[in-house]
Amino acid sequence: MIFLRKKQEIINPYTVEQCTSCNTSKKRKFADGDYVFKMVAKCTSCNNGQVIISKIYGEVVK
Repeated sequence: MIFLRKKQEIINPYTVEQCTSCNTSKKRKFADGDYVFKMVAKCTSCNNGQVIISKIYGEVVK
């Protein structure tokens, strides 16, 4: 009997930060302590809104 093993994939985690006012977004590497809807800082492009973490996801390294 032959068992097929799935290749182990390497996944790099990323965090997407988005402004609540002007909706500009920025992708960066995931850091410990990141979670969705975390208030990160004040927006530097519009100086009006708050930057929050909107998405955390992983990309497979090929």
